[in-house]
Amino acid sequence: MDNMVFANLVARPIRSLSSVVGIALGVVLILVTVGLARGMLLSSGEREANLQAELVFLPPSGFGAGVSAVPLTLPVAYAEAIAELPGVATTTPVARYVRTGARGIGFELIEGVDFSGTGGVGTYPEVTGVAIAEGRFPEGPNEIVVDRQRSADPETTLGAKLEMLGETFEVVGIYEPEVGARMKIPLDAMQSLLGAAERASWILVKTDAGASVEAVASNIEAQFPGNQIVFTRDIPGMWARGIPSLQVFLNIVIALAVFISTLTIFLALYTAITERTREIGILKSMGGSKRFIVGIVETEAFVLSLLGIGVGALVSLGLKWAVVSYTSLIVQFEWQWVLAASSLAVLGGMLGALYPALKAAHQDPVEALSYE
Repeated sequence: MDNMVFANLVARPIRSLSSVVGIALGVVLILVTVGLARGMLLSSGEREANLQAELVFLPPSGFGAGVSAVPLTLPVAYAEAIAELPGVATTTPVARYVRTGARGIGFELIEGVDFSGTGGVGTYPEVTGVAIAEGRFPEGPNEIVVDRQRSADPETTLGAKLEMLGETFEVVGIYEPEVGARMKIPLDAMQSLLGAAERASWILVKTDAGASVEAVASNIEAQFPGNQIVFTRDIPGMWARGIPSLQVFLNIVIALAVFISTLTIFLALYTAITERTREIGILKSMGGSKRFIVGIVETEAFVLSLLGIGVGALVSLGLKWAVVSYTSLIVQFEWQWVLAASSLAVLGGMLGALYPALKAAHQDPVEALSYE
């Protein structure tokens, strides 16, 4: 039977190739879309986990996986007031802005942070542990620092000029470790450009050594009710769980991928069965059972699915390399999703072949032999 299966595939190379491409497309859709979403979420969670501050104080408008979406609505004066509370070592305000990603693909975050520590609050480096690896921290309003990964892009290498918010910024430093947004400008510069003087997106709170973080959080909540307090230790889990609407989108992509695989195999094998009507009649007249005929067709679908998975995996790896090399986006493949994509491709292929297989198995031998 195996020889017959491979002979059928080789005899119709264009149809076999189109089936493989259709299945590969479904695999690519799943791997790249899920890999991109998961990669961005997990990368963001890891960077937020590098914060040395224990608490994040936010306005009531929400945190969720949308740290990126918090506008500049929180008065910076809260940072000074929180810094005076028992158990608080220091605080620092942070503003965040979202812009179109490098080369117009995706999006990226820019943070406005306090490098000077004026106004009775700590500096961003003091609170987070960020240090300069190359260059220096910004000293003027039109200067910017980037993390190590972002500096690998020619657009933001050390000394480069960057157009942002209608202004030209010079990259004056590269910082480590990766914390929060990959690009940071002075807080007052961002406030001025966004027309939000003395406002921030949230406030980072560093507690005293030995102080109970839970007690400090309760104290802040009692002093400033109606706002949100998030433990930084919980942020990676928030990102890992992702955005509910994003999961809905991923489910739609997966369903679309399975549909493409199923439809491709169905059309290819349905046409092939029609062309091989006489051949099937000969097999049945020689004693071929319905199970044998179904087995041949389903085996063809299985082989095509395996070839499609291989091609799809190679294409996905190529796309991952291109995206990571030429954009600021992150693509991360996880074994469970590779297995899921492979299983769904096989499932789609086998389902698509089921009707053509049953049609072939139930053909009347006499009518099949007389078919021209």
